[in-house]
Amino acid sequence: MNKIMARLQRFKRIRKIHTIISQETIKPSSPTPSHLKIHKLSLIDYFAQHTHMPWIFFYQNYKNGDINNLKKSLSQCLKQYHPFAGRFLSPTAHHIDCNDQGVEFLEALIDSPLDDFILKKEQDQTLDQLIPNGLDCNIEKTRRTMLEVQLNHFACGGVAVTVSVSHKIADGFTMLSLCNHWAALTCGRSPINPIFVNLPVTKNLQIPDYKLMEACKVEYANKIFMFPNSKLNELKKKINAMGTTRVNPTRVESLTYLLFKCAVSAATTKSGSFHPSNLCQAVNLRNKTSTDYSELMAGNLTVMALAKSADSGRIELNHVITGLRKEILEVQDVKKLGENLLNSVLEFTNGCPTYMFTSLCRFPFYQVNFGWGKPVRVMLRTVNPGNYFILMDTPCGDGIEVTVQLEKDDMVVFQNDNKILEYATQDA
Repeated sequence: MNKIMARLQRFKRIRKIHTIISQETIKPSSPTPSHLKIHKLSLIDYFAQHTHMPWIFFYQNYKNGDINNLKKSLSQCLKQYHPFAGRFLSPTAHHIDCNDQGVEFLEALIDSPLDDFILKKEQDQTLDQLIPNGLDCNIEKTRRTMLEVQLNHFACGGVAVTVSVSHKIADGFTMLSLCNHWAALTCGRSPINPIFVNLPVTKNLQIPDYKLMEACKVEYANKIFMFPNSKLNELKKKINAMGTTRVNPTRVESLTYLLFKCAVSAATTKSGSFHPSNLCQAVNLRNKTSTDYSELMAGNLTVMALAKSADSGRIELNHVITGLRKEILEVQDVKKLGENLLNSVLEFTNGCPTYMFTSLCRFPFYQVNFGWGKPVRVMLRTVNPGNYFILMDTPCGDGIEVTVQLEKDDMVVFQNDNKILEYATQDA
């Protein structure tokens, strides 16, 4: 640690608040076998955007051990996750070239204490210094890598490991599996190897044109809210007391309903009139009763269930929750997967406001241990324009933390909504 702090002091005179001190390419520990050189995209991969998702794991009790061991274990990990060391050569490609070109591994000094980041109540541009290549849109357009890593050393100790993976090849579950695999190897444990998805792409399908989604340049605000379990239980009781039909919603369903209702209300307040809106819920297909996908499956196995709000200004609980439950059952039908995916894309581009919900609750993000203990905070840096709600367990498991991204004017109304204030504490 003394060496790290000495390097930090040496670079303090530089105005930049972070400094890259090393850069290396990590390749798989052994060459990818010839029969695995071409990794064909699954049907869901094909529809996914080649946009990197930066996940940031913060650790307070970092031990300045052998960083070479961290790199060596990553190399071993890539032997099993070989597509992540390859390249996506074309926006219209149907495969990943598993050419073992490797993963960029950066090391950076951050001239700020760890607490400045783990206590954040919103995501802002200061987070971008922790991400390989930041969030440079010009790099994103030409980026061919599938995975990038950055180890960040903070002033006064502590580190953050950022794992930035392309959505073209991984959903959140696969990214987490890769991180836990890497961490297990670092600690000398024997992880379970992944099985990659094989859902062939229909020849007639064309890659969706997402430009329509990005055409309107809107300024977004991003804030973090914490909903304690005690408040979520109150919300569930209130929901169960509504109406004559008892829907008995889960914590996530209750919170999804509340967030969607308040977000649409904020947009209505801003515009002065109600607009029918889409609620889009990410659904993990692993271990669902109607599919054969186990938790060992890697790649993209997440599809979208869509529920539309009524044509009136009232958003009814039964309509939202029962509608979502029906849609979730339907999107699990593999025979209709291509049709459902295409319909989801068309809904994105039909002009109606869409609110994206992703629940990562009960996913073991806080079990990723490289030998420094459990992370004290885990964040997904939102990178795409749009209305997003990312639900995760709080670090202590005593509630749900929600990262909310809305249009800036909508956020002003949303964060002051009495229903949000009743159940949430805006906290990190």
